[in-house]
Amino acid sequence: MPDKPDEVRMDDRIAGDGALTLDLPLGAGYRPDYALAYHGRDPLSVSERVSGRVIAKTLLVDGVARRLEIDLADAGHPENPLARIRLDRAVLSPERVAAIAGRMLGLGSDPDGFEALVATRADRGRILGARAGLRIPLTADIWDAVSWAIIGQQINLTFAAALRRAMIERTGPLHAESGLRAHPDPARVASLEVEDLTALRFSRSKASYLIGTARLVADGALSLDSLAEGTAADAEAALVAVRGIGTWTARYILLRGFGFPDMAPIGDSGLAAALQRLLDLPERPDAKMQEASMQAFAPHRSLATAHLWASLADA
Repeated sequence: MPDKPDEVRMDDRIAGDGALTLDLPLGAGYRPDYALAYHGRDPLSVSERVSGRVIAKTLLVDGVARRLEIDLADAGHPENPLARIRLDRAVLSPERVAAIAGRMLGLGSDPDGFEALVATRADRGRILGARAGLRIPLTADIWDAVSWAIIGQQINLTFAAALRRAMIERTGPLHAESGLRAHPDPARVASLEVEDLTALRFSRSKASYLIGTARLVADGALSLDSLAEGTAADAEAALVAVRGIGTWTARYILLRGFGFPDMAPIGDSGLAAALQRLLDLPERPDAKMQEASMQAFAPHRSLATAHLWASLADA
């Protein structure tokens, strides 16, 4: 799966302080609130922060923490909606910076295709609500999503965020100017022992799954970049073969990390609750019924999932 927006036009430049800045066109109808909400879902995060219309993310580049800022103040401009991007040092190419920012802003999504698919459904209003144009923001890189998914297994978001913060504080390089830390790469997580994470309130199984997966990625036995270039089916098969990764975890990674467009994380409690509401069911659908219900949204099941998750906040 490509991790950069198609045919974007970038106006890039090197600032006097050595930072790389560029303007990234967003296209008509871009909805910035979804990216702001996703990247700001943990207000105590030590690796990303949202302040007003600015997303700050600390990246690990050649072992050094670098600060990426995505300013969405002009995202709603009627004629030229764009994001203003700044990397504190010009250590990556403008194309690579645009690719990372494009992932985080969900520019690889196809809202027009999804909305055309549901346009003829009698329940289209309940599916779309006031969310026309919704895109799926991704993590800055695939490994970040892998870590989130494993850490978040069978616990609520608040506790998952706390465990993730503790892990990043334990091993993520510090960006001195901002006080934030970069998410540790697989090699850094692979160097940990289970006891390092259980001391941070991880269960032994969760610690083992995370470290074991990191070692597979760091050793090259599980190549996330190679999986991204192949099919979703092959990527899912490779992920579920890893100890500690089941269908829900794999599909969450494929949706939020790889950006595959036709993923439904069957077994997700939020998805089950939203389907129960959409279909007026007396109880939450089981995995088999979830799978059958989501099939109607192929090949846009990822966006359907995002809309269903968002619909839980509807009145």
